[in-house]
Amino acid sequence: MNEAYTPPHHPTVSFMASARRPLDTLCFVINFTFTTLFLIVCVISIAAADNPFAFIGGFMLVLPVSCYAIAEWFCWYRKRHELTRTLGILNLLLAAFFVFGLVTTVGEVLMAEEPTDLWFILIFGTGFAIIAGYLAWCGWRRVRSIPGVADAMQNDE
Repeated sequence: MNEAYTPPHHPTVSFMASARRPLDTLCFVINFTFTTLFLIVCVISIAAADNPFAFIGGFMLVLPVSCYAIAEWFCWYRKRHELTRTLGILNLLLAAFFVFGLVTTVGEVLMAEEPTDLWFILIFGTGFAIIAGYLAWCGWRRVRSIPGVADAMQNDE
């Protein structure tokens, strides 16, 4: 067959094939699970309405959390890979938010006049650092993905 008449290689075909790898599935499962749990917490805080601040917080977060969960689902299950970079940017913003929360909370605890429990700082700091690190890794991985490169989603150089 003459190569001049063969159809050109479409770069998104290899990108879509690489998006179904186990690492991408693991990221989807983690992100979707925690987003769904957070959505349930928002709905419970709206329904219980014991505290007006919890009601307002749940009410303000239910729509963005729902949109993020739906975008994760569309990106992974429906193979709408144009959402990959947007979700990566959101992951990086969430990582920055967690780092900000970590630094300000630990700073306030250390500057307080009362004695500080080191276990609180250790457990709180480790938890927030792990969450921020995961979100930063997931976001960086997604932002660096290029739709025309077969292994862009994997980033296992």
